[in-house]
Amino acid sequence: MFLTDAAIRNRTTVVVLGLIIILMGATSYLSLPREAAPDIPIPYIMVTTIYEGVSPEDIETSITMKIEKELNGVRGVEEIASSSAEGMSLISVEFAPDVPSEVALQRVRDRVDLAKGELPQEAEEPIIKEINFAELPIMLISVSGDVSPVQLKAIADQVQDTLEATPGVLKVEMAGDLEREIRLEFNPDRLAQYNLTIPEILTLIPSENVNISAGGLETSGTKFNVRIPAEFVAPEEVDHLMLTVRDGTPIYLADVASVRYTFKDRTSFSRLDGTDTITLSISKRVGANAVQISQYIKAVIAEAQKRVPSAVKFDITYDMSKMIRSTVADLENNIASALILVTLVLLLFLGWRPSTIVAMIIPLSMLITFFLIQALGYTLNMIVLFSLILVLGMLVDNAIVIVENIYRHLQLGYSRMDAAILGAREVAWPVTTSTFTTVCAFLPMMFWPGVMGDFMKYLPITLTLGLLASLFVGLVFNPVICSVWAGRAPKPREKDHWFIDRYRRVQEAGLYNPGLTLFLAFCLLVGLGILYAKIGKGTEFFPSEDPERAVIDIRAPQGTNIHETDRLARVIEERLVPYRPWLKHVITNVGSAGGANMGLIASAGGSHLAGITLVFHDFVERQRPSNDVIAEIREAIADMAGAEIKIEKEEGGPPTGAPVTVRIIGEDFKTLERISEEARRRIATVPNVVNLRSDFEAARPELAFTVDRRVAMLLGVNTATVGNFLKMAVFGSKVGTYREYNEEYDITVRLPLADRTRVDDLYRLRIPNPTGEAVALSSLGSFTYRGGFGTINRVDQKRVITLTADAEGRLGPAVLADVQKQLASLDVPLGYEIEYVGEREEQEKAQAFLSKAFVIALLLVVMVLVIQFNSLMVPFIIMTTVALSLIGAMVGLLVCGLPFGIIMTGIGIISLAGVVVNNAIVLLAYTQQLQREGMDLIAAASKAGVTRLRPVLLTAATTIIGLIPMAVGVSYDFHTFSWATKSESAQWWRNMAVVVIFGLAFATILTLVVVPSLYVMLSRLTERLGFGRAEAEGPSA
Repeated sequence: MFLTDAAIRNRTTVVVLGLIIILMGATSYLSLPREAAPDIPIPYIMVTTIYEGVSPEDIETSITMKIEKELNGVRGVEEIASSSAEGMSLISVEFAPDVPSEVALQRVRDRVDLAKGELPQEAEEPIIKEINFAELPIMLISVSGDVSPVQLKAIADQVQDTLEATPGVLKVEMAGDLEREIRLEFNPDRLAQYNLTIPEILTLIPSENVNISAGGLETSGTKFNVRIPAEFVAPEEVDHLMLTVRDGTPIYLADVASVRYTFKDRTSFSRLDGTDTITLSISKRVGANAVQISQYIKAVIAEAQKRVPSAVKFDITYDMSKMIRSTVADLENNIASALILVTLVLLLFLGWRPSTIVAMIIPLSMLITFFLIQALGYTLNMIVLFSLILVLGMLVDNAIVIVENIYRHLQLGYSRMDAAILGAREVAWPVTTSTFTTVCAFLPMMFWPGVMGDFMKYLPITLTLGLLASLFVGLVFNPVICSVWAGRAPKPREKDHWFIDRYRRVQEAGLYNPGLTLFLAFCLLVGLGILYAKIGKGTEFFPSEDPERAVIDIRAPQGTNIHETDRLARVIEERLVPYRPWLKHVITNVGSAGGANMGLIASAGGSHLAGITLVFHDFVERQRPSNDVIAEIREAIADMAGAEIKIEKEEGGPPTGAPVTVRIIGEDFKTLERISEEARRRIATVPNVVNLRSDFEAARPELAFTVDRRVAMLLGVNTATVGNFLKMAVFGSKVGTYREYNEEYDITVRLPLADRTRVDDLYRLRIPNPTGEAVALSSLGSFTYRGGFGTINRVDQKRVITLTADAEGRLGPAVLADVQKQLASLDVPLGYEIEYVGEREEQEKAQAFLSKAFVIALLLVVMVLVIQFNSLMVPFIIMTTVALSLIGAMVGLLVCGLPFGIIMTGIGIISLAGVVVNNAIVLLAYTQQLQREGMDLIAAASKAGVTRLRPVLLTAATTIIGLIPMAVGVSYDFHTFSWATKSESAQWWRNMAVVVIFGLAFATILTLVVVPSLYVMLSRLTERLGFGRAEAEGPSA
């Protein structure tokens, strides 16, 4: 081959090139940003609109439906989901994966702008943002201490400001803090006494709390900026404002209201291990190095700890960089362990000098791969690192074949230079073909659509880069090193090794009985297929793992106040005490929904919601599996009354939804409620179903005031006046902003708490009409108790109720199948339908794509083989190895007791399709070469098998041994120089590693016997049919 010949003749250039690769590769590895999971641009846009104090039904009609109507025609939209809660509208727009996030964001923004004119004036501006994995918090810091809430908030504010200025930090959000406000608590009797109107109260603060620039005043030689600085600088100033003059007497604000410098009503509670805290949530910018940013943040916290009182402490309750370091270290240890194992195998079979030459390909190929990964703008994440482990054993395959052949030529008496040229040239095309067949197997996976594709695409890309790098190094560096440093050729053995002798016997039996050999192989495949179908462990979508965090999600009935919800959370905290030895932290957040995805999808929150996050000890320190602890905690809180409680573990990988997700679609909520309750009752009878929940919230208690319009008009009051007065009295009306340093506080007008705790208190209110006369609320209408809607959910402009459940003790697909059987006979009226979405939807998409990718991969491999061999028979024979590898894959899953993973096993089988054919390519290419040299069919097949036995076994062994640390989860920790017997990443990748190990092992053993037999049988058949000459000629050398 030209490339190899040129490299050997220009050895100095190759040495310089090697030094450049080492320098650039090492620099790239050290500077690559580290991440646990890859940054994924999820094509979701969220539109959030706040309309405080408004019921869900009114939110739906006045905001949600109007925005949905405009969004309906946007190009590229796959699904529009909305949630109308009290005071808030949330609309999630899912775009097709091929729509860039910036384009999707602009399309939504344009349509929302069109809808703004139809929205209520009192509603806040809609907030539009995209959802991005990179914007999930990388660190959570709890600030607690035995100091006043005001002081704690001031400390948290200072730290927040410092952190937001840290390079790479996108935003720092605060939770659990008390917000200050200046509240004007008016006395309704005094308002009536002085005949004051509502506009007089509401317009006073805005007209006095101002800072107006009056422009520039030019005098001779000087220009002055004229300004009226009238903003309040102290809360006491509000007291002395004059409202109006009645009968010559000035009436001050202090005469009708008391000014309180206080806190807003509590909307949330935050606790760490039972102590009240303020939580800081820190997110990084896209592409920023999470490990580096976390170091900056820790330095800021360490400095802040020195400046605050000793009673205040900072606790880092979540640190993504720790997980990244752990994952990267884990995978680095596996890579190093595999590298040593592979080198030992090479030493054992090739001797120290050839094995050293072969082993050199690994670091060089890795360094080229690191450089290319950085050039493509990727990060060093768990997908990339596992891909390097998977490719590690394959990297040496090319080098083994090339170096082994060069040494064979040395044994034949050639000089080092000639042996390097002839040996490399002889196997260059088979090696190139085998590399391209492996690349072709992974090529279709690069076009995996959707979020799952964006997550997993780094696997085929990294493998392709590594394989092409190894081919380049194998064809350029290995022959050059051999031409200089090959040493003396080992003397050929006078007598065959006992293993070769045994192999020859088995091979001859197969060659002389090809029909029987093929029949036995076929029976083995079919028999194992039947056995696996009977005793296999079923299927799973994504591998289950022992989670580091779990969330207890509490949902009390709509209308439950925050203090009652907090009481329920405290009861659960008490029940967690026996499990504290296995828990690192217990983090409680009352006033917001729990959830294992930590805020990936926005939640409306509410006073009836709470979440308790359980943080387990690090995986290597864990004395009990966290899954077992979660199951026990679920039983311990199962009898809790007064709320709907579920405990779910944090899921790894891209969001897929619950294993059981049933969506009931229709328009009438009463009918939907009836169907969903019956469906819920049936699902509850299915074994192994846990965390069964409906997103339908029962009627929210509502106090409706019905205005007698005729009486109201006669008394000079309209319905809007009544409504605004009640809103001001009960909820409060914002009338201005008070600034203190960098902080802004609302100035609100509201009724004192003592006057708004009972309905009778409200009836005594007197509402001023435009002339200032007071009209009793009791004379204008009456209050009635009734139930309003809870949260109203819609999908594609139709109302829906969604039932979700998890599976425990059984795989999700098996549980879902039983749920579908239970719901098959459910009576669903015309116009209503049941859909199964969530994990099942993603699973079906992944299954369909991987099936298609497998077929395309096989066709691409066949095409490469046809080009290489110029034959149809040889590619057919080689492709039988793919079927043989399935025998090993099934054996591996059965022996290890693993389920068939749609993602991991699927990718493993596609990987096998590209890897297992390599040995057959090398075997048959040499067989045809021997035939062209005049050897008869049986002799050529026999000699090719014996000659290529060592490289075939070695290439398979290195790939298998490279994956063993990942499959068994044991490696040597080179950071602490100790054995690591627990591997967190092995939970994820074990399934794929086992499939490749067993599949390749069985395929290699069977290939050495079945492939020569099949070649002999089909060669004889083609000769009889008159195609023998064309098939035997094959490609030119």
